[in-house]
Amino acid sequence: MAEPVDIILLSYNRLDYLAAMVDAIEEHTRWPYRLTVVDNASGPQTRQWLRDYAARFHQIVWNERNEHLAGLQRGIEATASELFVISDADLVVAPPTAAGCWLERLVALAERHPDFALLAVSLDSVSAARNARLQNAPLIEGELRETPTGVWLNLIRRSALRVPYVSDGITAHALRRSGYRVGIATEVSATHLGDADPQRHPDYLARKQAASGWATTYPDYPESRESAPPPTLRELALAAPVLAALERYGIAHADTVELRAPQATLAAVAPEIAAGDASELAPAAARAIAILAPREGAAALIDSAFALAGEWVVLLSSPAVPQPASEWALAGEFPGPHPVIAQLAVLGSRPRWRARLLYSTSEHRAQWLALFAAACFGEDLPLRVYVFRRTPALLAASPVHAAQRPAPSVQTAHRPRVRRRRLAALVTKARRLVQAEWRLARTRGRER
Repeated sequence: MAEPVDIILLSYNRLDYLAAMVDAIEEHTRWPYRLTVVDNASGPQTRQWLRDYAARFHQIVWNERNEHLAGLQRGIEATASELFVISDADLVVAPPTAAGCWLERLVALAERHPDFALLAVSLDSVSAARNARLQNAPLIEGELRETPTGVWLNLIRRSALRVPYVSDGITAHALRRSGYRVGIATEVSATHLGDADPQRHPDYLARKQAASGWATTYPDYPESRESAPPPTLRELALAAPVLAALERYGIAHADTVELRAPQATLAAVAPEIAAGDASELAPAAARAIAILAPREGAAALIDSAFALAGEWVVLLSSPAVPQPASEWALAGEFPGPHPVIAQLAVLGSRPRWRARLLYSTSEHRAQWLALFAAACFGEDLPLRVYVFRRTPALLAASPVHAAQRPAPSVQTAHRPRVRRRRLAALVTKARRLVQAEWRLARTRGRER
């Protein structure tokens, strides 16, 4: 009977990816295996899911802190098979073919190429982060490309790995220094769910980027530039009651234009909402016009809103109720954010806290909005939401999307200085290389 192969997955949040990968492994793997998960101190949702489905795993290793890729070493130490697999928990293996399942084919490749100590699967997509030049690596017998790889279902020979696992790069270096080769199986593929991180998990990607420093190192991820700038807590606090009012009256985001006052706050939170200046819009340019907490020229800006809106005007402003023309009626008045919560949001929008939030206000935007919507209560409030309706409504004279999208008031989350971060990454790599060489030298000395 074939020896079971230990598969070690490194999990850190992104529960949807982890669950999809475990499902795919169970469904598409025919070779005997034992599945170990090393959890890098994920959040409660991921950890509870692991507890609920513990019977699906050979074992779960609970790390007390996020050890990044070095956390895989704990899984390596807890397993025993000569051939073992390590991987990030964001891959979906392909269904079996006539040649066998993904693991059968990797094991067969390892048997045919004993000089290779690490064999990874190919990914069915190529991104700038993974470097398209991988396709130009030397082709070995039409089935392997000799090149270092990421942590993509890497089949490793335990006897060849003579240093602790700290990163994919150091591992490949140590294996080659020990006389082995590393490569990628050209015909064994998997889908990389992490390609969707800019849309589904921008906070995860941003935290990896920010973690690059003296203790660990990650490459620059081009995908992080694909994420829209995260809104500030202040923008979320101001937008929450207005978005709730739009929903209450059935006003679609696509039918709404925000007038800058002077920034576009609402549109920075809800990208479907356009933003523009009053001079850019024609009368009845949109079904609804919104203004949030105008600072300068408030009276003139509010007058412009009534002149430009086809049916609705939604204002977040002071308690003084505007007095529009007779065709407008006040449909509703609602509390704005509580002043204490609003002030906390202002403090939380400062650079120090934005550096901690990173892209959480993008990934968890719905939760933040629900929190700030719940904070709209009280009587003595400096800001209130007023909803006015025109009777009869006017038809829109031009499409809403003609209005310009906003330039966010804060362009990006506060990030560490790039020069310092790059220097830290270089120092980390150099330190790891020195440690790997020292361990390899000690191993060679014992073998003599």
